[in-house]
Amino acid sequence: MRDQKFYTIFNAKAATGAGSVIPCGDFTHAIISFNTASSANMTVKFAGSIAETAPDFSAAQSVSNPFDYIQVKDLEDGSSIDGDTGIALAGTDDNRTFEMNINALQYLAAIVTARAAGSVTVTVRLYNNQ
Repeated sequence: MRDQKFYTIFNAKAATGAGSVIPCGDFTHAIISFNTASSANMTVKFAGSIAETAPDFSAAQSVSNPFDYIQVKDLEDGSSIDGDTGIALAGTDDNRTFEMNINALQYLAAIVTARAAGSVTVTVRLYNNQ
């Protein structure tokens, strides 16, 4: 049976900022469920780090706080969403499923930026193919 684990990064988050930091070093794959409500108007970015200790994803990137924004792939149509761009919503709710390449990452997180309205729930399933 495959090794797998489920995490909630956001649960109806209705503010800017980072969600739960997920330890992912023991896994090779991540599938993300992304669901918004209440006419969401925000941008959500996914971030990852190879640091030995979890960075502060709510603070700026730096030498002492190393992380980067990670590209995700939309499983509906195979399109890629650049990590620096993120998922931008402009008053229309969305329910999507993404895949993230987490090979060699130690931590992942999601960050809400530029929020004007709505909420977002993000869950992740980490797994290995073995």
